[in-house]
Amino acid sequence: MISSDPRGDYLAMLCRMVGFRVVRGSSEEHGWDALLQLGVELSSRGCVFITADGGGPARSAKFGAVALASAAAVPLIPLSADCHPAIEERHKWDRARNPVPFCRLTVLIGEPRAPEFFTDSAAVEETTRWLEASLNELSGTDEVILRDLIQ
Repeated sequence: MISSDPRGDYLAMLCRMVGFRVVRGSSEEHGWDALLQLGVELSSRGCVFITADGGGPARSAKFGAVALASAAAVPLIPLSADCHPAIEERHKWDRARNPVPFCRLTVLIGEPRAPEFFTDSAAVEETTRWLEASLNELSGTDEVILRDLIQ
């Protein structure tokens, strides 16, 4: 799922170039419709990617990914990616890093967790906190790896 704002256009184009099907939406615009499309994809045994902190603040997971995984009975798999060198958008809420040609890309994958079908909001919040902590741990590790590669 990629934001439907103009900034998401480049990422959507890149994803399509490497063969991904793209669903556009965000918490502010078409978010529930996009989650429904992702649910259909999962029911067809597909795989989906969601930026869990979409819309900000950075590094604060929203419940959309957790709700989707629970409803579709699929595991959440935390993933972190970074690139070097990159053009950093320091003025954006997430300080987005855009790859440049021939950059080095680092992708880290965390331990999966299969959420149960949620019956109360406390379980959703606990799984959302787990997802946020897992992603932040991977991102911290990612920065160490990239720093080591640069030196």
